[in-house]
Amino acid sequence: MSAVSEIHLAVALDGAGGHPVAWREPGDRPAELFTARHWAGVVAEAEAGLLDFVSFDDALALQSASPGGQDERTDRVRGRLDAVLTAARVAPLTRHIGLVPAVTATHTEPFHVSKAVATLDHVSRGRAGLDVRISGLPHEERHFGRRTAPLQEDELHEEAADHVEVVRRLWDSWEDDAEIRDVATGRFVDRHKLHYIDFEGRHFSVRGPSITPRPPQGQPVVTVRATDSA
Repeated sequence: MSAVSEIHLAVALDGAGGHPVAWREPGDRPAELFTARHWAGVVAEAEAGLLDFVSFDDALALQSASPGGQDERTDRVRGRLDAVLTAARVAPLTRHIGLVPAVTATHTEPFHVSKAVATLDHVSRGRAGLDVRISGLPHEERHFGRRTAPLQEDELHEEAADHVEVVRRLWDSWEDDAEIRDVATGRFVDRHKLHYIDFEGRHFSVRGPSITPRPPQGQPVVTVRATDSA
């Protein structure tokens, strides 16, 4: 057996925690679950514990114990903040820890995702990541009304792959030295170093370039959860 040369430690953040009744613990301050103070506190604790990164869970529907998302239980946390916006809020309050918000590629335009994560990378000075999710649930489909029926699983994976490809190309659509910022000459950007991506696929047709300058990392980390079928 070969030795593992490097291990990265992280924590997945979702509501009050993984246990369904964790929100009732006095220390979790249930009244603050949807406040910036709560999220800043848990991320600061993770950073103080020297973890490499945190992920922020997200989805396109309320949490549910039922596959159809229809259970009527009132004793569980329901509702969550937007993962990317939450990560952006806590970014200036941290220094070293990576910030990896979840984004559901299904129903979400890659152009918007690329600029949101690029913005997070700028705000955090190179600590952003992207946790890609897919969704084939009919009740989530009905939030958008763009399709008459959900995609099959293989199509969902194909769409997600195209989604990530578009996002990555948009991050690369600005060259590293595209920004000049020369006050003396009045030139802020070298237009020749911004490039169309001209992506044509089954699910997306995106010309580009991005309207957000290249992320400090160039290519922020893209992840999927090991528990996901993706």
